[in-house]
Amino acid sequence: MKRKFRQTGVLIEKNWKLYLRNKKSTFFLVFAIPFLFQLALFLLGLGVKNSISNDQKRILHQPEEQFQFPQCNKKFDKDCITLAYNKKSHPQVIDVMDFLKKEHSLDSKELHGESTEKELDTYLFDHPNTTLAAIVFNFNETQYPDTIPTDAEFYIQINETTFFTYVGVDDFLDIFVPIQISLEKALFKILGNYDIDLDITHMKYPHPQLIPSDVIPSVGSTFYFWALLFQAIIQLIQVVQEKETRKRFGMRMMGLSDFAYWLSWSVINTVIMIISCFILIGCGAMFGFNFFLKNDFGTYFILFFLFSLNIIALAFLLSTFVKKTKTATIMGFGVFCLFTILNAVASALIYSDLVPHKYRIIFSFLSPVVFTKGVNDLAQFTKTDNDKGLRWKDISKSSEIFPLSTCYLWLFIDFAIYIVLTLYFDNIIPGEIGSARKPWYFLTKEYWTGSTKEKPMNLKHQVQGNVNLKSGKGKKFFQDDDVITEKNKLINSEESEESVVKLYGITKVFRKNILKKTIKDFKAVDDLYLTMESEQLLALLGPNGSGKTTTINMLTGLFPPTEGTARIYGKSIISEIDSVRDRLGVCPQHDILWDELTGREHIKMFAGLKNMPKHQIPQEMEDRLEEVDLLDVGNQRVGSFSGGMKRRLSVAIALTGDCKVILLDEPTTGMDPVARRHVWEIIEKAKKDRVILLTTHSMEEADILSDKIAIIAAGKLRCVGSSLHLKNKFGTGYRISIITEEGSIPGIKDAVSGVFPNANYLGETITTITIEIPREKTVELPEFFEYLEQNQKDLGIQDFSVSLTTLEEVFLNIAERASNERLQEMKKKVGDDENTQKFLDKKISQRKLSFKNVNKQKTGDSQKKNNKLNSSSSSSSSSSSSSQED
Repeated sequence: MKRKFRQTGVLIEKNWKLYLRNKKSTFFLVFAIPFLFQLALFLLGLGVKNSISNDQKRILHQPEEQFQFPQCNKKFDKDCITLAYNKKSHPQVIDVMDFLKKEHSLDSKELHGESTEKELDTYLFDHPNTTLAAIVFNFNETQYPDTIPTDAEFYIQINETTFFTYVGVDDFLDIFVPIQISLEKALFKILGNYDIDLDITHMKYPHPQLIPSDVIPSVGSTFYFWALLFQAIIQLIQVVQEKETRKRFGMRMMGLSDFAYWLSWSVINTVIMIISCFILIGCGAMFGFNFFLKNDFGTYFILFFLFSLNIIALAFLLSTFVKKTKTATIMGFGVFCLFTILNAVASALIYSDLVPHKYRIIFSFLSPVVFTKGVNDLAQFTKTDNDKGLRWKDISKSSEIFPLSTCYLWLFIDFAIYIVLTLYFDNIIPGEIGSARKPWYFLTKEYWTGSTKEKPMNLKHQVQGNVNLKSGKGKKFFQDDDVITEKNKLINSEESEESVVKLYGITKVFRKNILKKTIKDFKAVDDLYLTMESEQLLALLGPNGSGKTTTINMLTGLFPPTEGTARIYGKSIISEIDSVRDRLGVCPQHDILWDELTGREHIKMFAGLKNMPKHQIPQEMEDRLEEVDLLDVGNQRVGSFSGGMKRRLSVAIALTGDCKVILLDEPTTGMDPVARRHVWEIIEKAKKDRVILLTTHSMEEADILSDKIAIIAAGKLRCVGSSLHLKNKFGTGYRISIITEEGSIPGIKDAVSGVFPNANYLGETITTITIEIPREKTVELPEFFEYLEQNQKDLGIQDFSVSLTTLEEVFLNIAERASNERLQEMKKKVGDDENTQKFLDKKISQRKLSFKNVNKQKTGDSQKKNNKLNSSSSSSSSSSSSSQED
C-alpha cells in the first residue's frame, strides 16, 4: 500500500505540472468559466430589473368588463355538461335552473341534476372531464320543501383540468364569477321577483414599487450546473486521452496500480474543482447575488463541493466506456444536453406532494437532479431583498420534501456509487490493449487477498507430447528439434544455472465469450517454452500478430496467461507480479511521453513509479540521460524532441531503476540510420548484468545485437538458437556472387553445373551472376573455390564472394511454413466443402508466390549491390577472395 501511495504522489505531481504548463487552458477552465457564467447571470438579472422598471412606468390599468357566461367545450365531449346541480326535485331549484337555461340559451343536455350533494359528487367522479361547473345548494329541503330560504348558501365547483378548458382561461374570472353573477340574478328573480342588472368590472389595484426578485431562483441552478459540468467534460477528455495514446497502458507495464491511477486523478481534479467553486462563489458575491450574501457559506459550499465530487466520478465512469477522445467529447456534450433537459423537467415535477416517494428515490441516483433541488431550495430563502437566507442549523428544515441535509446525503451516496461503478467497469471492459476480468472478479479470493494461486502443470504429459511431436506421431504443426529440446530442459529442470527468465508453456487465449469456449476464440500465444540467461539478449521475431507483444504483456503482468506461467529471477508473474515488476524495465512499441514534461522529469517520474529510493533519483536522472546522449537537452520539454530522441528517452526510461530484465518492444522504430546505430550501442552496453528481450522487424538489428533468436508464428515457437545456427539449419544454402568480364557468364555456368548440377541461379547481368548452392553440397565448396582461383583468368572472373543465407530469408522460410500450416488446418476444419477447399488451395498458391517474390526482390537488391561493386572496382586490378562464415 505504501508503494501505491507513492505512485499516487508521483502522478499528482505529473498532473499538476501538466495543468501549470497548459496555462491558457487551465486559466480558462478554472477561472474564466466560473466568471463567465456568473457574468451571464448578472447580465440576465439586469435585463429582468430593467424590464420590471419599464413596466411600472408604462402600464396604467383600466377597469375591464366581465366576460360572458361560460359554456362547456363540446369538441372534447359531445355530451358535455355546463352546469350540474343537486336538489333536482325542489320546485324553486327547478325554477332557478330554468331561468339560467333561458337566460343563457343553454340546451337541456347541458344541465344535469342529482338529488343530494353526495350523489352529485359521485356523478362528477364517475364522469371525469364532462362537467364545466357544479352548483351545490346548501339548505334543509325537509324544512323548506317548496321555497329556497333567503339565508340559504350555495357553492360553485369548477373543473380546473387543463384538458377541459382552453389554454389561457382564468378559472376565477372567466368561469366562477360569471356563474356567480348569473345565479344571484336568478335568485333575485325567483325569490323576490326583482329584475336586477349587475354591472361588474375588475382591475388591478395600485401597489408600492415592485422589488424584483433574484434571478437565481429561476435559472441559477441551470447555470451553476453548466459551469461545473463543463469542467467535468474537460476532465473526461483528459482521462480518455491517456487511454487513447496508451500512456496509461505503458505506465501499467511499469508497475502502476489502478488504485494509484484513479486516486491521483481524483485528488488533482478535486483541487481544481474546489478552486473553481471558490471562484464561482467569489464572483457571485462580487456581483451582489443574495444567494451568496445571505445564505450561510457552508450551506452552498458543501452543496457545490459534493456535486463537484459527483461529476468527477461521473467523468471517470463515462471514461470506462470510450477509447477515443472524439467519442468522449461527443458523449460529454450529449450528457450535458441530456441532464439539462432532465433537470428542467424532473426538478419541477418529482419534488411535489403529488408524486410518490419511490419516484423521487429513483431520480435521486442522478446527482445533477439532486443538485438542482438543493440550489432551488437555497434560492427560495433569498428570493427578494427582504429574505434573510438559510442558516446552517436549519438545513434539515429547508423543505418538507428532500431538505438540504437529504440532498447532501444523496450526493454522497451517488458519489460512492459512481466510484464503485468506475472501478467495476474499468476491470470488466476490455481496455486499449489486452483483455478484461470476468464480471464476478470481485467475488474471488484472489481479488481480496492480492495473491493468485498458480495452476499445477502436468509436465509429464507435456514431455510425452513432445516425444510424439519429435517422432512425427500425431504431428499438427512444424516444430523444430531445438524447440523440443528447449521445452525438455525446462520440464526436466536441466536449464543452465544462468537462466534467470523462464517461460513454462505460457498460453494466452482471447475469448469472445467469457462463459465458454467458442471457435471464435483467438489463441495469441500457444504453449511457449523459453529461457533467457544473464547478460544475454534474446531477439523475439515473428510476423505481425504472431504474439510477440502479447508475450511481453504477460511478462509485465498486464494480463495473466490463460495457461502456464513464467518466472523471473525465481518470482512468478502470476502470484508475485509486484516483485517481478521491481526488476522489469519496459520500452513499449509506442512512446509513453508527455510533450509538456522534460526528459529529466520523465526519468524522475518513472523512477518514482518503480519505487526507487528518493535520494538515488537525482543521480539516476543524470546517468540515464548521459547513457542515451540526452544530457544536454534533459531540461527541454519532450515536445521539442525529434522522433529518434523520443525513442532514446524511452530506452532510458526502460533502463531506469537498475532493472535486471529489460523488455524492448521495437525500440528503433521510426529512427534514422545514425540514431538507430547509436541505440544499438546503448543496448549492447546495457547487456552487462542484465537480460534483454528484444522484439523487432529489423533482421539486421536482430543479427547484430542478439545472442539468441526465437522465431514465433501464429503464436507458436518455431525455432530457437543463435543467428549462425538458424542460418545453417533453415537457410537454403550458400550464395556465391561472381563478378566477371563481359561474355564470361556461359563458361562459368558450365563450370558450376559440372560440380553442382542442382545449383539455383538467382540472378545475372552482363558482368555478374549469383548462384545458390544447396546445403547438402557444402562439403564440395572448398574444392570448387580452389578451382575458381586456379582458373580465374580462363573463366574471366574478376572477383567472387560467398555468404550464408541471410537471417531475413530464414525468417521468411519459417513464416511461409507457418502460414501454409494454418491454411492446411483450415482446410481440415471445412471438411468436404469444395468451394472453400478451392479457395484455400488458391490462397496457399498465392502465399507461396508471395514469399517467392519477396525472395526474388531480396536477390535483386543483392544483385544491384554487386553491380555497384563491379562498377567501382573496374579500374583496379583483378583479385580473388573468398569469405566464409565459420
